Amino acid sequence: MTNLTIGISTGIKDTKMSPGIIPCAVLSAEFIKLCNKFEAHAVIFPPQYNKPNFSLDGIDGLIVTGGGDIDPSHYNENPSDKLERVSMDRDLTELNLLEKAEEKNIKTLAICRGHQLLNIHMGGSLHQDIPDAGFKDIEHAKPYENATKHIHEIEIDKNTKLNQILKVETLKVNSIHHQAINKLGDNLEVSARSSDGIIEGIETTNNWDAIGVQWHPEYISEDKASNDLFDWLIN
Repeated sequence: MTNLTIGISTGIKDTKMSPGIIPCAVLSAEFIKLCNKFEAHAVIFPPQYNKPNFSLDGIDGLIVTGGGDIDPSHYNENPSDKLERVSMDRDLTELNLLEKAEEKNIKTLAICRGHQLLNIHMGGSLHQDIPDAGFKDIEHAKPYENATKHIHEIEIDKNTKLNQILKVETLKVNSIHHQAINKLGDNLEVSARSSDGIIEGIETTNNWDAIGVQWHPEYISEDKASNDLFDWLIN
């Protein structure tokens, strides 16, 4: 295994342990398996309870993972009654990770919530609930038994890094989200959309090498596209 180290953000979830139900930092082991598959080590960054100031020294790549909703105060909106599992500690932790990754030009893969947070970090905003925003042709919130299934197709712009990595212009993806990007942030371009117009992929246009995807490649880890994304991140 190489000396490359991939930092991965995590959420906090109540989990049954010996003392009972207690809050734990959680991460799907599929992330670790995919990093190891491409000869990299994985370290995790759980939410911090004080405003973090990470250095990211020794981190060669960053994954910002999926999870609950993002507090809309980060893009100057009041909360909708549809918000779920909001954590300001996690928001501030991951926004700090993104800030430091941009400063150090650490290659970054942002997934689902991470994809949305990448947009917010760059000055963008979200639709707090997809159906409320008028997008009703595709049911994007398909968790649990559907997490490992292809739910809908996306179209990938051929003039993007995402297309160069995946070498396809259409892709079937899983879909586990009820929020989506609204206003696009600065120094970003859209790389993929679903047929109803939801933004499914973004990437940076400045010197920072960062890609956001709205789907969950770690849950369909046997797909060529999922492996290509992790290969890009690590190699």
